[in-house]
Amino acid sequence: MTRTTLCAVLTVAALTGCGPKTKPGPDKRPITSQPTTQPAYKSPISATTKPALPSNAITTAGPTTVEDAMKLIDARAEWTDFPSLNIPRHPAEKYLRDWVIVIDPGHGGTNGGDAATRPSNRGPTGVKEAHMCLRVSLLLRKLLTDAGAIVVLTRDADASLSLEERAAVANNIRRADGRQGADLFISIHHNTGGAKSNYSSIWYHGTVDNNEVELDVAKYIGNAMGAEIRTDVGKTSTIFSSHLMYPNGFGVLKACHVPAILCECSFYSNPAEEQRLRDAGYNLREAYSIYRGLCEYAYGGRPTQSVPIATAESSNVKFTTTLSEGLPKWWGSDRTRILSSTVDVRVDGKRVPCEFDPQTKQLTATFPLAGESAAVEVHHQNMFKHSNWPQRYAVTRVAGSEKLTVEQLPPVRDTYKAPATKPAATAAQ
Repeated sequence: MTRTTLCAVLTVAALTGCGPKTKPGPDKRPITSQPTTQPAYKSPISATTKPALPSNAITTAGPTTVEDAMKLIDARAEWTDFPSLNIPRHPAEKYLRDWVIVIDPGHGGTNGGDAATRPSNRGPTGVKEAHMCLRVSLLLRKLLTDAGAIVVLTRDADASLSLEERAAVANNIRRADGRQGADLFISIHHNTGGAKSNYSSIWYHGTVDNNEVELDVAKYIGNAMGAEIRTDVGKTSTIFSSHLMYPNGFGVLKACHVPAILCECSFYSNPAEEQRLRDAGYNLREAYSIYRGLCEYAYGGRPTQSVPIATAESSNVKFTTTLSEGLPKWWGSDRTRILSSTVDVRVDGKRVPCEFDPQTKQLTATFPLAGESAAVEVHHQNMFKHSNWPQRYAVTRVAGSEKLTVEQLPPVRDTYKAPATKPAATAAQ
């Protein structure tokens, strides 16, 4: 697929909710079943496998007594004992309506898929990561589409795509309102690293300061994922920078110009988890956890602001915009729901004085324009501590006049630079 063809597909995909067509060739087959060489696997998540409570857990009819409730606490199941599969519609899914979300099933084709020539990205018995990622993505697309979101997959079969092509789907997608770029890019992966490891992790690219929106989303998805698929919650953080893995981070995240995260749902190198990951019902648990996290994130709103206006005043620039907390007109909406302490304006990385009116929500900053252009950042959070998007703009002086233009800039996707000195080691406790 050429880049010209890919861009053409994106426009149609945004309007129809369908992913781009896959490349021709032997890797076009949809993943509908597992290889017949795999051992038989009985799903542990059938609706009939709800674990029974001990016979003495409830001793009285009618309302549960405190004593019986105490017995239920004493009879609690293990964290890894799966309850029956339950995927109700989340009441807050309505806040995802019209969101443009790109889902990227990791690997595929020559990269760990059926056309791969190296035995990589597969579990102890050969279950391929590319297959499990695709199943999760297809199920997630269904859940989000049913919620009213506009969902595009970077691949919907065992296709080969470069990291840049995957990111381009999110960067170049044309929205119904004429704007360009997805609201969110989610890359679906599974981890490897030992037979006993099995925790969930969500990854962003760069530093925390440059990933405020990604951190907001990752928090909800990470927490929901641990709860739904019962991975080793509490073992470590659920959120990591991809620079912890590679000096340049994850290439697919680095190439994204929109909020982007990568989910390592669980470890296929864990033999028991590999067998669970073969089962589409378990993959539905994974997909539902991401859906649930997105519903709860959208419930708290994504703040934004009006397109800024820049005007020349003597040797300075007056920069104005109206902030929005990104929330419905709930009870209390007549009061400000933007945290004034989080309102911040920076010019070329340096904080400048600004004024924020909580009643009109207007933000004004005045600063000198040293050259012909400056990068201006706007930051604020609503009462749920959710950060705004977009955040960066280029203010440019039109040659030969006092007129100024304002254009949205992509997020910073820099290469991590290690500090000159490492922090002192903390003594074991």
